[in-house]
Amino acid sequence: MSMNILAIMAGGMDGDVESGRIGEAVREAGGTLSWCYRRFGDLLPATTEGFDALIVFGGEPSVYDPQLADYFAELDEVIRRFHAEEKPILGSCLGSQAIARAFGAEVRPQGFLEYGFTRLTRTIHCATDPLMHLLDAYPVLFEMHSDTFDLPDGATLLLEGEQVKNQAYRLGNKTWAFQCHFEVTRGIVDTWTQRELIGNPDRDQAMVNALIQQLDGDFERYQKSQTAFARAVMRRWLQQMGDKDS
Repeated sequence: MSMNILAIMAGGMDGDVESGRIGEAVREAGGTLSWCYRRFGDLLPATTEGFDALIVFGGEPSVYDPQLADYFAELDEVIRRFHAEEKPILGSCLGSQAIARAFGAEVRPQGFLEYGFTRLTRTIHCATDPLMHLLDAYPVLFEMHSDTFDLPDGATLLLEGEQVKNQAYRLGNKTWAFQCHFEVTRGIVDTWTQRELIGNPDRDQAMVNALIQQLDGDFERYQKSQTAFARAVMRRWLQQMGDKDS
C-alpha cells in the first residue's frame, strides 16, 4: 500500500529511531512517515494535500505551555483539518492530549508521573470499534506521562485506567488517540528515561530508581503482548486509509 503519512513530532524525540512499533508498521506496509519537527523549526502544513493520514507523536511538552501557545494553536488547525476530511489520525501520549485540546477538551497536570506498564480495561465500545475489537480485555501497556485530558464532546472512550481514567478514545470515524505508548521497545524506554527522568531535579530520584528497577521483569512479562497489541492496532489503523465507508 502506497501512503504518505504526516508525522508530527512536537517534542525532542528522533522519529526514525523512537517511533518504535508505529514506524515499523508503517514501513512494513510500504508507507512513508513525512516528519515535521518542532525543534527544527519545520512549518506545519497549511493543507492536507499530499498526505493520506496524520500521526501526532508523544514528547515532553505540555499542550498548555504558554511558551508553545502559538505552535499548539497551529497544530489544532492541522488536526481539525485532517479530521474534517476524514483522513485517519492517530495520537500517541502527547498526541492524544493535542487531539483533545484541538476539539475543546481540557488538558491538565494529573499531579503525578504515570510510568511503566499499566493494566487498562477495554470499555464496551471496543466491541464495535474498528481498531479495538477482539483484542485483550485488560491490556497491559507502557505509560510515561504527567498530564491527562477530558474527553472531547462526542468522543467514545475505549480504554480506561484505575489511576488515570481516560486512556484511549475515538472521535468520529477515523480519529484515534492513545495516552499509552504501545509502540515502545526496551531501548526506547531506556533512552526516554535517561533523557527525561534520571538526574531531573523536578523528579524524585528515589522514586525514579524504584520505577526503573521494575522494568526488567515487566518487559519480560508484558512486551510480547504489548507488541501483539501494537501490531494489531496499527494494521487496522493503516487499513482505514483504504476504507472510504468507515
